[in-house]
Order: sequence, then structure tokens, then C-alpha cells
Amino acid sequence: MAAITFGQNDAETMYNAFNNVFLTRPGGGDVYYKTAINNADRGGTWSGSLDILGAEDAYERTGDPEKKDLVNDLLTTWLKYNPIPWSWDGWNDDIGWFSLALIRGYQMTGDQPFLDTAKYGFDYAFGRGWETQHNDGGIWEENPEYSARENPPRAATKEALANDSLGKVACMIYQSTHDEGYLEKGKQIYAWVSTHLFDSETGQVNTGVNQSGKVDTGTAAYNQGTFLDYANLLYEITGNRDYYNDAKRAIDFGRDKLTVNGVFNNPAGYLNTWADEMARGAGHFVRDSGLWSEYYSWIKQNADAIVQNRRTDLGLTWNAWAQPTPGDSALTANNFVSAMAWLQFTPAMQPNEIGGIHTITNQGTGMAIDSAGKYGNGSPVIQWGKNDSLNQRWLLTQNSDTSWNIVNLATWESLDCPGGSDADNLPMVQWFSGRAPNQRWWIDQQSDGTYKIWNKASGKALDSANNTSNGAALMQYGWNGSSAQRWLLE
Repeated sequence: MAAITFGQNDAETMYNAFNNVFLTRPGGGDVYYKTAINNADRGGTWSGSLDILGAEDAYERTGDPEKKDLVNDLLTTWLKYNPIPWSWDGWNDDIGWFSLALIRGYQMTGDQPFLDTAKYGFDYAFGRGWETQHNDGGIWEENPEYSARENPPRAATKEALANDSLGKVACMIYQSTHDEGYLEKGKQIYAWVSTHLFDSETGQVNTGVNQSGKVDTGTAAYNQGTFLDYANLLYEITGNRDYYNDAKRAIDFGRDKLTVNGVFNNPAGYLNTWADEMARGAGHFVRDSGLWSEYYSWIKQNADAIVQNRRTDLGLTWNAWAQPTPGDSALTANNFVSAMAWLQFTPAMQPNEIGGIHTITNQGTGMAIDSAGKYGNGSPVIQWGKNDSLNQRWLLTQNSDTSWNIVNLATWESLDCPGGSDADNLPMVQWFSGRAPNQRWWIDQQSDGTYKIWNKASGKALDSANNTSNGAALMQYGWNGSSAQRWLLE
């Protein structure tokens, strides 16, 4: 009998299975994931946030409107039951997970309360948690005034969980607002983590450090993955290759040292999630930097193990991906979300060269598509001599209909055909990334290796108008096959 392997529909199938088992709509507009297979209570605060991050993974993979609606409903319900202020929670990593689900949700839905609350969460945790008297900086895992009241009192430590989750939040708030203050704090936290918790020789992310400077060298897939995703975010935002190099070391350590024969596998009963953040970190880094030739077989190996060891009655896999999932009804939603998340970042076949970060240059003129670094809905997209700046770096990711999103790394806004108009010579703009049809692009390789890039809503192709002037508008025009409409992905 042939071994079961990961296939085209398995990511969607496991997402649906997760929702079939845990998604609850009790009425009154509430939507949430229940706690466990046999426990219908609403998921907890940070644990509920981790489940929502899994739903966000599925939307990221597909861009499907119904998945966006679910993310919106889940976060709206979560905020209803967990309003600010959050002073009742002394754990700064909890605030990190709350805020991470919210800022990511804002980037998907544009719902302002999600952004506002994520900013509150970061500002609150950073404001109370960052201190320099011990360890030259860093954010407390649990703030000392809270840990001293534990029974028994707990020694305060600074750990990767709080620092890396909140660092990611700061970076994503910057992407969403261009408030430089958040980017500077993101860099500040990262600089501390990289010198106190990250081993740049091996790529290991250590658990934390106590007040006297003793490092806890314990490892966990979620710490490794959160740091990896954090490093990749800063690399894409700044273009600084040092962050890329850290991300590369982190993914390699995770693959080589935190797996069993290459597969993430942890059956510990006390665990909630295990490798969900590794799924995001590895998925984003490999996809965006076009590293499929190096990592696809490993990513697919883990996906194969996940589908091979599903619980057949539920279609779900627990944290020990190399072992059959037990028939334990007390297992929580968190026990299953890591496997579901990993599949959202695993293509059924090794992707081609279209996806990832590119400079897009015109065959006829050699000019590059450029954002001019101007942030804001309606900002023009222009052409400029190739200079490899962030203004000219575009992230291409795919939707479930096989169309592409084209997002600029300087502005973090999407290439947009205004209103989906089919008018010839219409200048293109940037807009908040909503993945609407006028922001979806078909990218078709031509016989000479160049690409036709045309809009789903308008049906018109990107056109340079053969203009070689810096600052010339990027147009659309009916396809005629000329060099003005042929593009190179570099």
C-alpha cells in the first residue's frame, strides 16, 4: 500500500476539519473556537489568540473572502470578552499573542479597532516590561510586581516568548502605519534578543535569562519560529542582510536540531501549540526569499507526516507529527493548530520562480516599477531606473484562484488598478492590501521568458508606454504583446 502524502487539497481539508471540530457559533453574533474536543467553553485569552492565528494562516494562503470574514468575526468576539485595559494579566508574552493576532487581523481586514488595540497592547507591555537595570534591557516575561505575588513567588526572567512576539507586533504596526517609533522599538528589542538569547554561531534561540544573567539554554520550536519570523520581518522592512543571515541560521537550527529525523514531533501533554510559529517563520522566509530548492523537500516531509498521522475520525493531527494522533477527547484546539498551520504554508508542488521578492523591470525600457516610497491610499506607482531600493522590491504571493498579490516592501501597500477600471492609459496606484479583484494580477510567462502581468478586474496589462523618464507613470493597456508590456522578475 502506497504511503499517504500531502496533496493539493489537504491544507483546505485540515482547515475545514479544525473548524468542524472547534468552531462555535452560539448566537448573538459570537464566533469562537471552543477549548477542547470535549469542552465547549470559549477558548482562553492567549490560547484563543493562538487558534485565531491559525485561521489567519488559512486566509493568508487563499485570500478567500469568507476566511477574511471569519477572522473578523473571531477577533470581534475575542475583543468583546477581553476588552482593554489588560492590567489583569502580568504576562507580557500573553499581551504579545493577543496583539499579534490583532495586528495581523488588521492587515487582513482593515478593521481599525484591531489596529488600535494592538497598539495599546504593544505600548502597554513595552512600557511596563522593558527595563535596563537587569541584563541591559529586554522585556520581562512576567512583570516582577506580578511574579512576586505568585504562590510561591516566581523569579522574574526575560524570555524569548515575550520579546520576540512583541517585537513582531512592533514591526507589523510599522508596516500598517509607517510610524517610525514602532520600527525603532522593533529594532531595539531585536538587538537585545540577538545579543542575549540568540547564538549567532549555531542559530539556537535560548529560552531566557534571569536577573543575574544566567541563560536558560532550553529550546522550543515556537521560540525558534517566532525569532525566525521576526528576523525575516526586519530583513524585508529594512533590507539589512544581517537579519536575513540570522533567519537562515534560525531555520537551519530548527530543521537540524529540533526535529526527529527532520519532522517536528512533541507529544508532551503539557504543551499547547508547538510548531505553529515555526510554520509561519519557515513559511514566510522560504516563500519570500525564494528558497524552495533548499527547503521544499523538508517542508513537504513534515506535511506528509501530518497527513499520514491524522486522526481519521476528525481529520486532525496533534503536535507529535511523526506519531498517530490519539483518540483523546480532552485534547485542546491548541494541540491541533500547529499541524493545521504548517499545511497552510506547504505548497502541494515545489513553486516556480514567480513567487517571492522581486524587482520588476520592463523589457523595452529597462525601467523598474517603483513605489516612490510614498505611503497612503492612492499614491502613484511610477517607473524609475533600477537601483535595488526597497521602493523597487515587490513581494508576490498567490491567492486560491492562482492570481497574485503584488505588495511593495517600502510602503507595504498593494499594486492596485483604481476601481477596476478597464480604461487604457490608466495610471496604477497603491492601496491598502485587501486582495480585492482590482489588486489581483495574472502573471503569465511568455515564450521569450518575460511575463505578461494583467489585472483580474480590468483585464488590462501593465504597460510602460515606452517611457524612459524617471517618475513616469505605470499604465495599463489592452494586451498587444509589445516589449512595453513584457516584464522581467529579478
